[in-house]
Amino acid sequence: MQLTDYPVIIGGDPFNQFRCLYKKELFWKLHDPEYCLSVMMAAYESGARAFDLSFPENVDLFLELERRVQEAPVAFGNPTWLQGVSLNGRMLQYSRDRVIKTLVLRHFPGPISDLVRGDLAESAPLVFGYDESVPILTDVEIASITLDEQAFRERLRGLSVARFLMLGGTDADWLSALGRMDIIAQMVRIAKDMGFVPLLLGHYTSTLIPAAMKASLEVQGYVVPLNREWSWFTHEDALRAVRQADKPCIAFMPLGSGSLVSDVRGALRWLYDEAGVTGILVGVSRPQTARETVKLCLELAPCGN
Repeated sequence: MQLTDYPVIIGGDPFNQFRCLYKKELFWKLHDPEYCLSVMMAAYESGARAFDLSFPENVDLFLELERRVQEAPVAFGNPTWLQGVSLNGRMLQYSRDRVIKTLVLRHFPGPISDLVRGDLAESAPLVFGYDESVPILTDVEIASITLDEQAFRERLRGLSVARFLMLGGTDADWLSALGRMDIIAQMVRIAKDMGFVPLLLGHYTSTLIPAAMKASLEVQGYVVPLNREWSWFTHEDALRAVRQADKPCIAFMPLGSGSLVSDVRGALRWLYDEAGVTGILVGVSRPQTARETVKLCLELAPCGN
């Protein structure tokens, strides 16, 4: 069971707290477990064997799918929300405004700082919201960031059905930029101790992968946003980072641009052939979309079956 055995992974976001992320008109259907299972089953019947799990609702759906099929699917655990990374007794993610300002003023190169402070603060405020009024983190505070190991282990126990674990997320983006790769390494050690195959998931593609490689992080792959038209921070640097990565890369948000959906085949082919990713994490909300997307991925992926 190798990471490269799974060229397509079905994302779990639409089936839990982000139910209206992909198709708002399906809001009610995506609350219906049987409808969600129909989407997962369509993907499975088309050849998908990997499913992304983040929350109990996703786990329950996966276990039901597992009961209904003959060949066992594989779960990719995705705990990247409130994993136990803490600052001043609170989860680090609750200090988003201070972290972003600190990165902009003290850690990001000038062009990236300008990008975050300007365009990204407007176009992606949930990720890069910038608040000029908050204080930056002090060196003492950065040094005091810790991992609540008990909280992290508890989060992972809820994903015990998973074989692969996509850890890090926003925490990894920030910790790597703040120079705290030691905490990410601690998370990797715990994941391995609990029997998972650890992967590093993050959003800052062009900075996270080089930082992980420099730290010789003991993960088996990287999971990052990338498609033919965009990635963070700049598309050119992100693409270079993926191509130069020392481990397999999985791309998420592969169609995260309005124009890409008009040429899904071309968008997916670019990821496999030009970017060189070994897998694609894709969110689907309809059975027919699941069938078509999975078949395309398996057809186009060099390691498809």
